[in-house]
Amino acid sequence: MDITLYYTPQTRSVRPRWLLEELGVPYQLEHIDLYAGGGESEAYKAINPLGAVPALKVDDDVMLESGAICHWLTDIFIDKGMAPHIDDRSRMAYEQWMMFSQATLEMQPWLIFLHSRVLPESQRVEAIVPWALRYNRRFLKMLNDELTGKNFLLGDQFTTADIMVGSTLMWLAEALNKYPDLIDYVQRLKQRPAYIRAINEDTVMETSREETV
Repeated sequence: MDITLYYTPQTRSVRPRWLLEELGVPYQLEHIDLYAGGGESEAYKAINPLGAVPALKVDDDVMLESGAICHWLTDIFIDKGMAPHIDDRSRMAYEQWMMFSQATLEMQPWLIFLHSRVLPESQRVEAIVPWALRYNRRFLKMLNDELTGKNFLLGDQFTTADIMVGSTLMWLAEALNKYPDLIDYVQRLKQRPAYIRAINEDTVMETSREETV
C-alpha cells in the first residue's frame, strides 16, 4: 500500500499527518503551499478539485476530508490500537467524540472568526459573535468536565478521537484559560513524539524537496 499525504502546515492536514506518525506506517508527504497558490495548480486540482488540503492518495485512489481520512486510516490499521474495535462498547464514546470534533466543536469558533475577521465588515452579522461565544463556552465546559481525572477522552487509551478533538482545541488556546483540565490535556498531547514530528515544518519541506527531485 503506497500512501501519500498532501499537506500544508497549520491546517487540518496536521490531523492525518499526526495520525500517520502515531500509526508508524510508511507514507510520503507532498507539501502544498496553499499560501503561494499551490492549491490552484492544475496538477493538484487533479487530486483535489477544491484545491484544499488534506488529500490522501492510497495507490491510485484519492480521499478528501481530514475526519474521513483519519477514520479510514484508523480502521484499516485497527491493530495499531488507535480506536476500540467495533464490538467494544467504548467504541460508542469514540464515535461520539470523532463526530463532535467537527460537527460541534469547530462550528462556533469558525463563526466567530468569520464574522469578526474574515468577512468584509459590511457582510458581518454582529449578533453572531456573542451567540457563538456563549455556545462555545458550553462545549468547552462539557469537555473540561469530561476530561477531569482522565488522561484522554477514553481514559488511559489515546485514540484518533484525541487527535481530532485535541487539534481543534490547539486552535482555541486563548479560549481555554478558564478550563484547567483542557489546558493540561492539550499540553499532554503536544508532548507526544508523533505530534512533535507532525508539526516539524522543516522536516516537511526537506521531505517534500527530496520527493519531488
